[in-house]
Amino acid sequence: MKLRNSSAVKDHPPSHLDHGRSRLSLNSLTRFFKVQLLRLVLVLSLMLAGSMLAVGQQAGARLISFPVSIQWTRQKGVTKYRLQIASDETFRNIFFDRRVQGERFTATGLPPGYYYWRTAPADSSTGRYSTPMRFFVSGGAAILPALPDKTGRRSRVRTVTNSH
Repeated sequence: MKLRNSSAVKDHPPSHLDHGRSRLSLNSLTRFFKVQLLRLVLVLSLMLAGSMLAVGQQAGARLISFPVSIQWTRQKGVTKYRLQIASDETFRNIFFDRRVQGERFTATGLPPGYYYWRTAPADSSTGRYSTPMRFFVSGGAAILPALPDKTGRRSRVRTVTNSH
């Protein structure tokens, strides 16, 4: 028995292979859009950072940040801890390094952004540091009102916040 048009069978792969090709192209499209979205987020972040810098540099502008409370688990027999706050997880750029009493500290005056903190027992000597913990300081820039101009008009007060 002779099959007619047997080349048609060879030219058309089974349907499960077609689904694999669709999945491959869908994965490629998904990856492409994720990359484009990441680029857009980066550009918007840089634009926001640039505008915050420009706002902070305006006459009468004042950068503000909000206090952050840091709390850790009490270790038995320990009353003083050495607390370090840094901008990096390896603690190469330390902003705060002091002995503190108790298991809580309120960080103030840090510029807005991400930071890391760690503690070590420090009653008589500094013990082993805890695992670094990441936290965020929220803030922005407040633009203070300008002095009245010759016409007696005052400019409006504007506040720009930076929330992540």
